[in-house]
Amino acid sequence: QVAQLRQRFFNSISPGGLAGDRRGVVPASGFSFSAQQIWRVIKENKDLDLPAHKVMVATVRCEEIANEKFCRLSSDEDWLALEEAVQSGSVSGFGRRLSSILETYFSEYDSEATYFDEDVRNAKRKHLESKALDLVHPAYLNLLGHLRFKALENFKSRLEQMLKEAEGFAASARACTESCMHEFDQGCAGLFSSLPDAAIKQANWDASKVREKLRRDIDAHILSVRDAKLSELVARYEEKLRQLLCEPVESLFDAAGRDTWASIRKLLRRETETAVLEFSTAISSFELDQPTIESMLQGLRDYARNLVVKKAREEAGKVLILMKDR
Repeated sequence: QVAQLRQRFFNSISPGGLAGDRRGVVPASGFSFSAQQIWRVIKENKDLDLPAHKVMVATVRCEEIANEKFCRLSSDEDWLALEEAVQSGSVSGFGRRLSSILETYFSEYDSEATYFDEDVRNAKRKHLESKALDLVHPAYLNLLGHLRFKALENFKSRLEQMLKEAEGFAASARACTESCMHEFDQGCAGLFSSLPDAAIKQANWDASKVREKLRRDIDAHILSVRDAKLSELVARYEEKLRQLLCEPVESLFDAAGRDTWASIRKLLRRETETAVLEFSTAISSFELDQPTIESMLQGLRDYARNLVVKKAREEAGKVLILMKDR
């Protein structure tokens, strides 16, 4: 019995304690408002409904506490400094620092609202969390934007460097893409110490849309660089064909004989097939689909044939002029 009595002293505000169960009472911070409401109910001759009254007091006070915490968060110097820093670039430890700021105000709310009705207290806390996360979310998006920009710039420079080192285009693009996407993912998750920590423990934000935007930007850059490189290759082999065909064809026409056309056709076939074979090897590293390859090879053949046709017409025009002069 002595032990039981001791426990009733130690746990005096628990059910069965000497002071009874105190969880249903109104905290001192809400007493003034509670008393006013009790008197209003009495004056209006309404039945006293203490549970409903307790909820009403909790609703008012918890909302006041939540609003006060949100206002303080909005003007918090550490938060404002962090928000400003994110505007200009990546911030080391962003998630850790922001999580600490948020936790400070959430903990203060929990401490001040602890004795109010549990359902009301929890509902108001969720509302406070929602408002607070809405406040800081733009800064989080800015940070992701910096991560995306950095990853894209890294991709561009790495791809350029690998192509200068004569690495295959498609293989280089894949390697650079995988590397930069991996770095972006680690930056978002806060797992890579050399990148900003964007993880915020109070939020479960999804960076997938920013990641998709990064991937689209990378794919667009790959396509742009690929088209430019292919255009350079086409121009190079067209110039090579022009040098290999124009002067020899002109010489054959100058020394015209019975086998002139046969010699021209032989020259055209030999130089065209050599150029097509070399060009086919040169574009193999781009890993193009077969229809695209065939189209490009045929374009090179057509270019060579048109060169010879054009030169033949020029020579025919010269002959016609000479005949008229005679």
